[in-house]
Amino acid sequence: MKYKSLTQKAITARFSITEYQRIEEVAEASGSNLAEVLREAWRSYKKKDDFSSDLQKLRVELLKQTFEICSAVAGLNEQERTEAITELKNRLGELN
Repeated sequence: MKYKSLTQKAITARFSITEYQRIEEVAEASGSNLAEVLREAWRSYKKKDDFSSDLQKLRVELLKQTFEICSAVAGLNEQERTEAITELKNRLGELN
């Protein structure tokens, strides 16, 4: 099967009549077309997905830094620090 372009591929999707009409309304309101509305929806989804991933990474990094600060302030030795990490992971596991 030969493709017209190696940099693009088409996707066919079925929508309910109501969804199709809503997409069409958005396209008309923005002076665009159906394909561009769907492309923009995909870009928006990816941006949200990337943002969620970045937030999760930030959460983990902040948790690590907070733990290190609390351990230092409490004056924990290496064994106490290891025990505290285990306890923290157990408690966080219960929250998830």
